[in-house]
Amino acid sequence: MLFNVEGDSGDFITGYVVCDGFVDTARIALSSAGAVVWEGLADHPRESLVIAGRHRTGLCGFALTAEHVPGLAQMADLEIRDQSNGMLIYRRPRAHHVFRRVLRLETHLFPLWRLDNALGAHFQYAANQIEACGRETTTQMLVLSHIGSVCLSGRLLYRAFQPQIEGHFDVVFLMHHPYEELAERLIVLAQIKKSGGGILGLRENMSLEPTMAFAQSLPLDDERKLGRALRDIPNPVARVLANPVVRQLTTSSPEEMPSKSGVAAALTTLSSFAVVGLRRAHATFSRALEEHLSLPAPLPDNAALPGVTSLARMLKRSREVDWLIEQDLALYQHIADAYRASGLERADIAAPPATL
Repeated sequence: MLFNVEGDSGDFITGYVVCDGFVDTARIALSSAGAVVWEGLADHPRESLVIAGRHRTGLCGFALTAEHVPGLAQMADLEIRDQSNGMLIYRRPRAHHVFRRVLRLETHLFPLWRLDNALGAHFQYAANQIEACGRETTTQMLVLSHIGSVCLSGRLLYRAFQPQIEGHFDVVFLMHHPYEELAERLIVLAQIKKSGGGILGLRENMSLEPTMAFAQSLPLDDERKLGRALRDIPNPVARVLANPVVRQLTTSSPEEMPSKSGVAAALTTLSSFAVVGLRRAHATFSRALEEHLSLPAPLPDNAALPGVTSLARMLKRSREVDWLIEQDLALYQHIADAYRASGLERADIAAPPATL
């Protein structure tokens, strides 16, 4: 899906929406004050899209005027969304918006929705879980023109999108303790078939079938049996669960594994980020992000999923998964050491942040 708003002069808005279907025409809805005030097809011809091979007919444009929407110029809170999936196409800039381009590189399998929703309210354009939208749509969000206030969040492979990110976005990074992240992933993958929740995109849902089946088979409430089960983890499952954060920072395809120098490469990548934090030190991370973006109010924490910390301690005691997250553990230790060396460790880190 491609989209952009090329101009908004108040009483005239023009742009385009290209559906994933090569011949389909998008239906869009314009809303203000929480209510839809206009809806219709984005069916104005755009010959350039035909020439570029992006659409068969080019009927993808729209041009909205006060004739279509009475009082258009006065709608300060105007939004345009695609009706098929609810995706935000455009939101008018407001005085309270932060005029920066921010990407929160999601490292959790279970997204930090409360944090993203609170952040997104301060920006003109905001979208979460952008990795689930597909590469084309994700790239489109990263290169939106005419919008200087953008906040995106997604579990992206950084190297795959580095040209669109580096030098264009302030990257925000928050890392879970590796034992807790692995515990959370096992719990989520074990329950996702029952609970759903839209955590995974369609392609990822299919590719993770064997890992979900393995997680569902684990006796997560019996430490001894769990240790035995983890000794027999199938190699394809181990490859999926291994060092997810170092992989996310240093590889450019889902099948690629981090190299032996992966931790050093990950630290080099992190050195270019605007804010780097630890999930177990939320208050410190929140203060740094609020200061960086000049936000007026504290950002919310995300409560841990039930059972994550207890399962993480079981995993640590068993020692059966240490080899699986070895590089992530080393990366976390480096970040925790940097916290202490810089004096950032405060009362909100009740224990040394590299331990459970």
